[in-house]
Amino acid sequence: MVKLFLYNFCYCFLLLVFLSFFSCKDSDSIGLEVQPTSDRIEIFETSFDQNDQLASLTISTDTVSPLRSDETSSLLLGGIMDPVFGFKSASFSSQISLSESNIDLGNNPLVDSVVFSYSYSGYYGDLSSFDDAEVYFCSNKIYKDSVYYSNYDNSSCYDLINGSLLSSFEISSDTSLNPSFKMTLSNSIGQQILDMGNDGFLIDNQTFQDNFGFFVIKPYSTFSHSPFSNNVILYLNPSGSNTGFTVYYHNDSNDSLELNFLLDGETARINTFSSSFPGLTPTAGFSYIQSMAGHKSKIVLEIDSIAEELSNKALNKVTLSFDVEDNSLYPAHENLSLVRVDSAGNNIFLSDLIVEGATHFGGDLVDGGYEFNITRYFYNLLNDPYFTDELYLLASGAAINANRTIIDNSSIKIIILYSEL
Repeated sequence: MVKLFLYNFCYCFLLLVFLSFFSCKDSDSIGLEVQPTSDRIEIFETSFDQNDQLASLTISTDTVSPLRSDETSSLLLGGIMDPVFGFKSASFSSQISLSESNIDLGNNPLVDSVVFSYSYSGYYGDLSSFDDAEVYFCSNKIYKDSVYYSNYDNSSCYDLINGSLLSSFEISSDTSLNPSFKMTLSNSIGQQILDMGNDGFLIDNQTFQDNFGFFVIKPYSTFSHSPFSNNVILYLNPSGSNTGFTVYYHNDSNDSLELNFLLDGETARINTFSSSFPGLTPTAGFSYIQSMAGHKSKIVLEIDSIAEELSNKALNKVTLSFDVEDNSLYPAHENLSLVRVDSAGNNIFLSDLIVEGATHFGGDLVDGGYEFNITRYFYNLLNDPYFTDELYLLASGAAINANRTIIDNSSIKIIILYSEL
């Protein structure tokens, strides 16, 4: 009886396994045989460039308006004689700030030396070519709570009679643990500061800055006539560990004292950029982007015909991409910005960046080219007759770097992935 029971149990179990195997064999196709083909989503791709018949884009180069350049994270100093863009120079203006209040300098304080130094976080060009600079004191005032632009004119501060305050300078190697640009100034400016202590002007930073001007640090004046020297722009860090302004002095009771000032915090500072002959000479087939209030590229999309082709279709992804000219001495920007121009002429960030974020949006230099995800922008352009069709490619961080980018116009392409509805 037991044997018969076991026999029947095994038989039923094997039968169930057999039926289960064959009943599950075509599970992946369940529903597909009854789903209409017209309901299936199929992905298609199309693209257009400057010469497409359905749609086209035009690209051109414009100059950039002066940039806001006060209290930037980097101060730029130097100049570049670029074979394409011409000569571009950078100087800056900076206050100094007391590091403490109620300073007592003792009896008869006399200056020993003055050191003005910055950590530098990088440079653009040939570091070894930097061979001179100038430092001037300006009795005028600049203010931390004011707005200044990159065309700020500090030329009235140049003391052509007495000359620069700079006695000497040194730049440490960029392989140093904390590279620095160190300037030694004339003792006269140090004594001028020490004498302010006798007048009660070192009681606090506000009082000091109300009664003391600022410094202008610029490339050497003959720079523009020397294309083979000083072909570099330094990126100075006002918050670096080697950054500071120090007056070394002695008094009647101590022969080794120092008065320290800060170059960040409550210190007003302004980057100033200038260009000179010969300037940019555009070449057909290329577009140009340059930092330091140089140039930007304008893209105009003409999509009336392709709008008809894409009607009643779902946009899955739209990208704008292009390649750039490679140059090891004058490298392209690590990142570009893409903005649209509204009806009032203002630059507006694309919704793809605002909603999706920078990683999704793109704009980084990868393998000699850039790509932007412009799906949301393109959807609005297709569906809103009042949406502007003008875009600008801009330098990212244009007030704190000296890079330039040359676009190969023939490589510009817009790729559209869409679904039939």
